[in-house]
Parts: sequence; C-alpha cells; structure tokens
Amino acid sequence: MTKDVYDLTLALWTADGGAGFEAVLRDPGTSEVHSFMAGVLDVCRSGVKAPGELTALLERWSRFRTEMLRFIERFDVLLSPVLPFVALPHGTTFKDELFPGFSYTMIHNLTGWPTAVVRVGTAANGLPIAVQLAAKPWREDVALAIAHHLEEAIGIWPELQV
Repeated sequence: MTKDVYDLTLALWTADGGAGFEAVLRDPGTSEVHSFMAGVLDVCRSGVKAPGELTALLERWSRFRTEMLRFIERFDVLLSPVLPFVALPHGTTFKDELFPGFSYTMIHNLTGWPTAVVRVGTAANGLPIAVQLAAKPWREDVALAIAHHLEEAIGIWPELQV
C-alpha cells in the first residue's frame, strides 16, 4: 500500500502537465519563478495523462485512501519520521536520489489527514531531526495535542530560545 506513494504522488502531480501549478503562479501575477518551483514545473510537465489514464489514476488514488482509512481505524495517531534522512540543505530537494524520501510526507498529502511535525533532535551537521504525527480525518485536535505533549516532554531547543 505505502510502497506506491511516491509513484502515485508523481502521477497525480504530472497528470495535467503542470497546468494547475502554473495557474497558481499566474493568478496572483507571478512574473519570475524561483528555481525550486521551476524544478517542480519541469517534473510536472513530464507526465500529462490522457482522459482514460486520468480516470484510472483517480480510481487508484481512491483505493489507496480507502486502504489507508481501514489501516488507521485501529490507531489514534501514526508516528513516523519526516524523511528517511536528516533535513536537507536548502536547494537539494529535487536531487533524483533524494526526492523519493519525501514519500514519508507525500503519504499524508494523498490521504489528506491532519499532520504535525515536531523537532526531536539535531543532526551532527546542525540540521533538525523531526517526527510527524498523523491523525484520523478531521482530528487535528489529536495531532496537535500529541505534538504539544512531545514538545513539552522534549523541551525547547536551545537554538530556538529567544
């Protein structure tokens, strides 16, 4: 079920060839695109779907969400890493060898579940290490309550104190 998250996410992102992202940029009058967004658009333009392919893709997404709802029935919250590695330096997100690691967060984009991220440590290179908490649909209160509890238990990171 979760092994297909990356492929399903990319298929949905690219289905319209980037038209949705382009509209979000165009509507407020964006005239220049940051290199990060240019990378997103390049990825999106690579996989336009025909109507039949889009229908099959939407059905696949629906089956995925149904399976995930069955899974979370037994739990109040899911605790998982944000990434399978420490936070990335700025500008390295779209490296081909790293981008699949974002499936840890993509899964919740596909389900639409409320998710909170809590810093739980610092890597040797100074970048944060975090966990994410995903709750059942419409249960933001649960994700936020557990995030608050973790923050209280762990404390404020010295570099974040004002």
